[in-house]
Amino acid sequence: MNFIFDMDGTICFKGQPISKNILDLLLELQESGHFVGFASARPCRDMLPVLDDRFNNHLLIGANGAMTYYQGKPRFFTPIPTTLAEEIVTILDDYHAEYLIDDKWNYAFNLKPQHPFLMNVDPHKLATHIAIDQIESFIKIVVLSCTNFEELSRRMAQLDVTIHYHSAEGILDITYKDVNKMAALEQSGLSLEPFVCFGNDMNDLPLFKKAHHSVVIGEYEPLLMIAKDQILVDEKTEQNIISKLHELSTVFV
Repeated sequence: MNFIFDMDGTICFKGQPISKNILDLLLELQESGHFVGFASARPCRDMLPVLDDRFNNHLLIGANGAMTYYQGKPRFFTPIPTTLAEEIVTILDDYHAEYLIDDKWNYAFNLKPQHPFLMNVDPHKLATHIAIDQIESFIKIVVLSCTNFEELSRRMAQLDVTIHYHSAEGILDITYKDVNKMAALEQSGLSLEPFVCFGNDMNDLPLFKKAHHSVVIGEYEPLLMIAKDQILVDEKTEQNIISKLHELSTVFV
């Protein structure tokens, strides 16, 4: 079976790397014949630090589906067209927004250097912090704050973009229209259906709608309505994830 995992809030928590217990089990799944891939809101650059070197060649769908790496190499990108991206940046500046822009690998931001969000941006120093006018491909724009989030969201919704609101962090992710994790999975060129997915938030909905089996971590209502299984976030979350993976690995041989 093919297994696709969201990361933050699903198999890693509070910005910490995925636990060794879970990573070891994911490798066991792979070695027993299952396929293991990851689909995250993080750009692929920032997915690597929460995994470990054993996963460098795995399927990485990053930036909510706007970029994909496989076997350590870029497979495809779906950037926001430059003219549209420049319009978005102008609107963000009108709302005095704090934001970070991901290029294909590097990144730019207008945040203060001590902003806490930057602690999880390129922690392994794999990329370069560049000026906003040096961005070549606007892969994803992360909006951390502004003077009026609701009004800004309405402005953004009128453009050819996809918007994800991450309730746990209170941030907006902006990518190009029709970008999502399921579209990226289909465009990967790999035969990955049927699949099992694990997720916790709105950016996982496209995967859950097409999954053969789905497991929601937490209580996000739209996912609960279609998920086959639920794992609560508590002191037993990791143990329950591992138990569920053992179960599914034998059910879907």
